[in-house]
Amino acid sequence: MALQHRDSGGKSWLVLGIIWLLGAISDRLWFALDRSVPAWDQAEYLTSTLNYLQAFQHPQWFSGDWWTNFWLLSTKIPPLVYILTVPFLHIFGVGGDRATLVHLLFSAILLASVYSLGVKLFNRQVGLWAAAICVLLPGLYRYRLQFLLDFPLTAAITFCFYCLTMWKQEGSAADFVTDVTDVADVTDSRNQEKGKKFYLSRLSFFWAIAFGISLGLSILVKHTTVLFLFTPILWLAVGTVREKAWGSLAQLTGALLLSAAVFGPWAKTNWLLILTGGKRATVDSAIAEGDPGLNTIDAWIYYAQHLPEHVSWPLLLIPLVGFILYYCRNRADSRSILHLNSCRWLAVFWVGAYLINSLNLNKDDRYAIPYLPVLSIFLAYCLTLWPSRWGRQIRWGTIGLGMLAMLFHMWPLGGGFGHSLVQIVSPGNSSYPYLGKEWPHREVIAEIIATEPYLQSTLGVLPSTPEINQHNLNYYGALANFQVYGRQVGTNLKEVPQDVRSLSWFLTKTGPQGSIRERIKKAQNAAVAAIETGGKFNLQKSWVLPDNTNLNLYRKRSHPVEIQPLHEARSQVQLYRVTVAAASLPGVPLPVTYTWSGPWQQLQSGLVLVTWQNQQSGDISTGKTFRILHDRAIGQATLHPGMLEADKFAVGFRVVDRTAMLIPANIAPGRYTLQATYLNRKTGETYPIQVPQVTVKIDAEPVVMRSQAPRGNEDDKKFKIAEQAPENEDKPELDLVTQLREMAVNLPKGLPGLEPVFEQIGRINQYDPIQDYTVQAEQALEYRLKQEPNNLEFAYALAFSRVLQQNVESAIAALEKVTQLDSQNPYAYAYLAFVQIYGWHPKAAETALKPALALNPNLAEIRVLNGLAALMQGNLIQAWQDLQFLKNLKI
Repeated sequence: MALQHRDSGGKSWLVLGIIWLLGAISDRLWFALDRSVPAWDQAEYLTSTLNYLQAFQHPQWFSGDWWTNFWLLSTKIPPLVYILTVPFLHIFGVGGDRATLVHLLFSAILLASVYSLGVKLFNRQVGLWAAAICVLLPGLYRYRLQFLLDFPLTAAITFCFYCLTMWKQEGSAADFVTDVTDVADVTDSRNQEKGKKFYLSRLSFFWAIAFGISLGLSILVKHTTVLFLFTPILWLAVGTVREKAWGSLAQLTGALLLSAAVFGPWAKTNWLLILTGGKRATVDSAIAEGDPGLNTIDAWIYYAQHLPEHVSWPLLLIPLVGFILYYCRNRADSRSILHLNSCRWLAVFWVGAYLINSLNLNKDDRYAIPYLPVLSIFLAYCLTLWPSRWGRQIRWGTIGLGMLAMLFHMWPLGGGFGHSLVQIVSPGNSSYPYLGKEWPHREVIAEIIATEPYLQSTLGVLPSTPEINQHNLNYYGALANFQVYGRQVGTNLKEVPQDVRSLSWFLTKTGPQGSIRERIKKAQNAAVAAIETGGKFNLQKSWVLPDNTNLNLYRKRSHPVEIQPLHEARSQVQLYRVTVAAASLPGVPLPVTYTWSGPWQQLQSGLVLVTWQNQQSGDISTGKTFRILHDRAIGQATLHPGMLEADKFAVGFRVVDRTAMLIPANIAPGRYTLQATYLNRKTGETYPIQVPQVTVKIDAEPVVMRSQAPRGNEDDKKFKIAEQAPENEDKPELDLVTQLREMAVNLPKGLPGLEPVFEQIGRINQYDPIQDYTVQAEQALEYRLKQEPNNLEFAYALAFSRVLQQNVESAIAALEKVTQLDSQNPYAYAYLAFVQIYGWHPKAAETALKPALALNPNLAEIRVLNGLAALMQGNLIQAWQDLQFLKNLKI
């Protein structure tokens, strides 16, 4: 491998290819034997790859809405790694080990970049040794064996740095000296370039464009790219200004603008969630995990303490000893500073990255690994400084020790003695493949699907260990055609009753519960007690885990949705039966069971617009409502074709839908009868539904509840339906569309009305993992608003449903309708302006706020929004004046 500098480039690239191939073989052998399940982040990222695989099944390249939804698939984490993984899944099939095949691509990018940097800054020998060291660094191969974003980010940042280095080299011939014979040429170049500050070669344009594109793509891998490249970019920007090289400064600025054009579509779509998510990922996580504060020395030496774990002692100390010996021996020799500029450029990157990452409150070993390839170049250079008499043996011996350490860290060789021995040479966690008994994730998902083959299910996951958590159960559910979703619930004590009422499936575990923080332990214990001993759930199945604890799957006794195929076909949806109490009171949920029948496609894609109408609506006094609305999807939008054959859906189906409707607090007493309209969500087709004769009496005083339902027939004996829940059963939770409409009622109140909304929206999003309830509400409210165009309550709820979908343009249209109907409410204009700002329309936001400022010029929310709109337009004085009201906001 110790090739001479003058060797042919082709042979060096062949050696580089062999290095990549050996690393690939080692990794793929590890994945072939490993039987572990992905942990939290790994499983979340793997699920995202499946989301993008699904999106690419039916692309609409020229549709703006399709691109918006495409970027919304990953709102907080940049999606490039997921997108690049899709071809591998398409070719090799889905699965965690197959998804990691994308790492072969990133390994090739990383090694090629490191080699090319080594050649440019030093020589081919350094480039090849640096590539070999990269394969052997523990900090890199540990994360090469996991589906995380850190290894792809390392490759992307290294390639960016290479492009930036090439651009820098084109601007200054004296920056990099690779041989003694180059000194005279450099002197001539300096003389020729004197006074040519505006000279720009064509190659500099090429590398500026390459850097801009690669920087944008690297940010699309992970936005922490800026933590590593900020210092070298700033260094070059200051240098060009100091040298008055305005042409180079223009190129660098153009490259940064080009990078913004690359990552801009995703960032523009999700910028608000990126900012709020960034705060949670840094400040909140640092506090929760107990990371050292910036006012302590531990914060600044954290990554230095972990450097031996990232590099290993042989790969760190032996090169440094070679550097020290060389320097001591050649202090008086001018040749000892031949590569000073190259080392200084590497130091600008490494020191800057170290300091900025130390400044980050949230610290983790893997967050700093993108600076390791640059460090490997310096270590490789130091290895070549050993005297030629024993330099070859020392270089090969160092690499040999690194290979042995990697083998002992990747494979359980030598048992406990081998593990203890390798810790002396290379401290840190080992990454052994899991060779034991398989974990039962696939069996859990299969059990749920076998029990409810026609339904999409949400599984409440209470433990949170690396092996059993909501993310990896969700991933295995996604592998099963997205029929089961895993969500963590039972984290808020006051919401536990709602969690238990809202979900039908729960997973509990004996023994250690994992990373359950102190503040949610009480909530989790209450949820476990309610499920295991509350009498509302049955144990569906139990598994003994490899750690000898038990995993328990529970199913609710009262099933919210039941589906059974019929013997004959159906042409339209029919409401066969309604089971509801004969009387109720205002302001309380009323349990109701609808039994629908019809063809599968109409049932699955259907909304039912249900109205309970007062029979004496003409005699109702002002301020009282005369109806109960219960618009929603059939079966709570959980109908799923699963893995069944197409011919299974040729017959009709019957759906029993147990839910609850909310009796308005201001409802007029009287008798209410049922009306229903079918709305096809895909085609917009509507038709009236024949309904059974059923009446609900709303009393002003408490009454004894009585159940009513028509008498059954012979078919009902075949299809058993519980007429009434047992007395000890809890009432069903309100459907999510009703909950959304109830939250929207508070919107006219401004920030005080938003507080309960923010508290509830995250909770109900757990129950509907794809947030389809927002789409149901939007479609139902659009229909209702066409019938009643001046209904302010409908207008607010429609706007709210669109905002929750982050559908900017349609939300703006809905809020413009709100401002027309609620023109004397400054908060209506504030909502419109906020969405305008979110959609990067600051001028429109400023225009929208003018009526609000006229209504109440001292309202803090209005002035802050006006300040943001001014800031986005560059009006700094106006922005400064209005943003002073931030201190008056009560958030």
